[in-house]
Order: sequence, then C-alpha cells, then structure tokens
Amino acid sequence: MKIAITHTRYSLVGGVEKYIYSLVERLLDAGHEVHYFCHFWEKDADPRIRFHKIPNPFKQFRYLKVWSFDRWSQWKVNNAEFDIVHGFTKTAQQDIYTDGSGCLLDYQEYSIKEGESSELVQRLKRLSPHQRLVQRLEEERFTRGNFRRITTMSIFAQEQVCRRYGLAEEEVEVIYNGIDLRNFNPSLTEKHRAPMREQLNYTDKDVVALLVGNDYRRKGVITLMEALKKIEDQGGLPEGRKLQVAVVGKERPAREKELYKWAQDRGLGKQVRFFGPHRDIAKWHAMSDLHILPSRFDIFGNVVLEAMAMGVPTIVSAKAGAAEVVKPAETGYIQQNPKDSDELASLILKAVGPNKETLQTLGENARLEAEQYSWERHFSRMLEIYAEVKEAKAQEKTRS
Repeated sequence: MKIAITHTRYSLVGGVEKYIYSLVERLLDAGHEVHYFCHFWEKDADPRIRFHKIPNPFKQFRYLKVWSFDRWSQWKVNNAEFDIVHGFTKTAQQDIYTDGSGCLLDYQEYSIKEGESSELVQRLKRLSPHQRLVQRLEEERFTRGNFRRITTMSIFAQEQVCRRYGLAEEEVEVIYNGIDLRNFNPSLTEKHRAPMREQLNYTDKDVVALLVGNDYRRKGVITLMEALKKIEDQGGLPEGRKLQVAVVGKERPAREKELYKWAQDRGLGKQVRFFGPHRDIAKWHAMSDLHILPSRFDIFGNVVLEAMAMGVPTIVSAKAGAAEVVKPAETGYIQQNPKDSDELASLILKAVGPNKETLQTLGENARLEAEQYSWERHFSRMLEIYAEVKEAKAQEKTRS
C-alpha cells in the first residue's frame, strides 16, 4: 500500500512520536511505501521513508503554525493519490485519525482550570486564537465525512471523543499501544541493573522509583516528591531500605531547579535526582524497582507498558489511559486522585511491601500482563483497518 502519515515531526522523543516511529518501521519492513509529511525529521531517519517537508514560516506564532500545517499538508496530500492517509496531529481531514492527545476541552480542565488561578486569565486563554483554532480543527476532524476511521489509544480518549462529538462507540475503536517485547524484557535487568546502579551511585538495597516524562507539572513530579516526604516522615521503608526518586525527562531548567530546591529544603536533596532526557529507557527501567506515573492528564503513557514488559510494577494515575492495562494489587496500583500525595505514599508502601519479594511478585505479574500487548498483535489490527479503508475507498471510486 501507498501510505501517507501526517505529523509535525518524525522523532523518538515523545510518546506519540515513538509510537509513529515504530509503526512506520513495521510498515516499511512489511513492504509498504510510506510518505511522511512533517516539519522536520531526525538525521538518522530510515532512508526508505519518503519525506515531504511542510513549510514552517510561522513557527514563532502558535496559531499560524497550527493553521499552516493543516493547510499545507492537506494540499500536498490531496495532490497525490494514497491508499491510506493516516493523521496523528491537528489536521481536519484524513482517512484514519489516531487520537493520542484527547479532546481540547477535557485537556483545558487540567491545563487552564488547574494551572491558572484567575478566572479572567482562564477565560482569555480559552479565547486565544490558538485555542480557538485547535478547537475548530478538532470539531472538523470528528465530523462524519471528514474521517473514515477513528482509533484512540485508550478508553479514556474514546469516551472524550464520543461525549464531545456525539459519535457512537463503534465509530471510535480503542487500540492499545503495542510494546516491543524484545527490546523491553526482564533479561535486560540482569545485564544493566548492576552497572547502571553503580554508575548512578545507587546501592542494591535502595528502592528506586522511576518517573519518565516531559512536562513535570503534568506528569505529577511534585506529587511524587510530596509522597516521598510523607514516607520519610513516617519512618521510611521496611527493612531499612531507602526510597530514591529518579526523574528522566525534559523540563525548563528554571522549573527543574525550583523542584530540586523544594527537595533540598526538606532534606530530600540526595533522594530526588533529575537526569534529563534519555533515549535508552530500557536501561533506566532495568535499574529501577518501581515505575510511577502520577500524571494529571495522559491519553495513554507508553512508558507504563515499557516498565511492565521489563518486569517492573507500576503505579499509575487514573487520569492516564495506561491505567486501563494495570491490574490493582496484581501488576501495580492505580492512583485515583493524581494530586493526592497521601494516597500515592500509601500505594508506594503497598507496592514495596514488607520485603523485596512483594515487588518481585508484582513485577513478574506485570511482565505476563504486558505480553498481551505485543506490537505484533497491535500491528496486525492496524493492517486490517488499513485494508478495510483501502477497499472502501476503491468501492467508492468504482461507484463514482
């Protein structure tokens, strides 16, 4: 098949971006012709991909940047014939749209309502040209006739789309992300755990809680730090184990400095460490004991399945779609209120348990559960959808 993918970038940085990267590689390996429409791509991108650069003359202006990408990509895609046009970003029309961000009004409940104290500022942000354009494009995207199929990465996203736009559940199919079980597996722990811990100055007795993600406010880093403080105030972990928090991701230096100062002021400076962004996340899971994602808003969270596949139990916020793949008390725990540090502290203590066997059992169960979400299974379903859409387009063309 001749397939067009639209997204602003081709990169391994970011959850949706990593998903597209893996999808494209599998499409190429299966012999399909992939055309990628974007602003930019990484230098080491697969040479088999046929990139189409979308001009970005308004990159300093968010409103115009979004508007121009939609207009330019639509024009370029419509000037060529593709079996499938698969969109992943803020574009109004495509054959298949995979929703990895959720609905704007739901996101605003977190980003604007929680982030801004003044009602006037909240109102002005909602009325900004950028927010209004994103909303208009979203309304067009989910209007029947502008799509052939919609897929979402979680029930969390599916419910938003159906509720906001009056679509039936059968029109919005949930397909959980796939996990590469070869690149994320417990055997890597044996290989990387000791060297990584030695490199990072963690002892074998330390219990390392790993949080992976950009945008620390949304990911709930402060909630995890507050939970750590509460655990320490209660006497720490059983058996004299020391809880360590490792944060891997990208944030503004000023915000990171502010969080680190918060930890230092409370005597936690040696237990909270920020390591910046890293590509080889499997090594970080290998050296960790527990993965935590107290996110305020996440349509899925691939890192949860990555941790589970590595045999690492996870605590996930109910505001993250990945909570749907976690079985409480079997593979990890679900935090109902992502802002409640008391709840998170309690769940951490449950997961860690009285001895190391508790974490080990949760981790073994997590790996078994992750095996139900292989990339092979996911890719097989995506190819079925592609074939169905291609056939429907062919029939329409014949009738016309």
